[in-house]
Amino acid sequence: MQKELQDYLFSHIPISKAMGAEVIEASNETVAVKAPLNININHKSTAFGGSLQAIATLSCWSLLHINLRGMTNTGEIVITNSNIDYIKPVTADFTAYASLPDERRWQQFIRTFERRGKARIQLTAHIYQDDELALDYTGTFAAIVPE
Repeated sequence: MQKELQDYLFSHIPISKAMGAEVIEASNETVAVKAPLNININHKSTAFGGSLQAIATLSCWSLLHINLRGMTNTGEIVITNSNIDYIKPVTADFTAYASLPDERRWQQFIRTFERRGKARIQLTAHIYQDDELALDYTGTFAAIVPE
């Protein structure tokens, strides 16, 4: 599933390739996307905030993509809002870890999507530096079946 997702991202979201994004884990429960510091660096020799946010968004988007792809109408996935807390500088290659929310919220999202052809859900991703939380990301994603 990792290679399939990696190929899809490079083909459909070209910035992922330019950022050196690498899918290192891809399952229905978790997606982890890694990026190298050397091409996502800022003037302070730390990871550029926009790159951190982009990789976190990409990990959450990918998690939703994986989970919806088996449905009859997979719809389009868009981000509608995001919030990010930059807790500490990232000074090395970094990985964003996204995971599904609790089962109740996930099932509510699926039921709404199947019934209405559109639904929103909040997903989270985290990036760690030296085993400490460096970035806390929350994004609201919408899945919409085109009319």
